[in-house]
Amino acid sequence: MDILINLLFWVHLVMLVVGGASAVAMPVLNKKLQGASPEVARSLMEVGQRLMVSGRGALVILLITGPLIFWLRWSFTAPNMTWFGIKMLLVIVLIVCMIVGGIAYKKALAGDMSTLPRARLFGQISGLALAGVVLAAVFSFS
Repeated sequence: MDILINLLFWVHLVMLVVGGASAVAMPVLNKKLQGASPEVARSLMEVGQRLMVSGRGALVILLITGPLIFWLRWSFTAPNMTWFGIKMLLVIVLIVCMIVGGIAYKKALAGDMSTLPRARLFGQISGLALAGVVLAAVFSFS
C-alpha cells in the first residue's frame, strides 16, 4: 500500500508543478497580449489555450489524488487540521479564480480584449492562492 500512496503523491506533486507553471505563466502571457500585433496575439492565445487546458487537467488530477492520499495515508485527519482548513479554503479560492479568469480569457479569445486585465488579475490571485496552498500543506502535514 505504501508504494501506491507514494505513486499517488508523486502524481500529485507533478500535477502541482504543471498547475503552478500554468498559474504563473498565464498572467505574464496576458500582459504580453495587451498591445501585441494580431499575428503575435494569435500565437500567444494558442499558448494560453494550451496552458489553460493543462492547468485544468492538473487541477482535476489534484482533486482526485489529494483526497485519495488524505484518506489512504492520514485517514482523513491531518496532523494540523487548522492549517488543513486554511489549505482547503485556498483551494476553493484557486478554483474560483481559475473559473472566473478562464471565462475572461475565453472572452478575449473571442475578440473582447478588454477582459484581459480581469483574466490577468485572477491569474495572479490563482498564483498566490497556489503558493498559499503549498505553504498551508507544509504546516498541515509536518
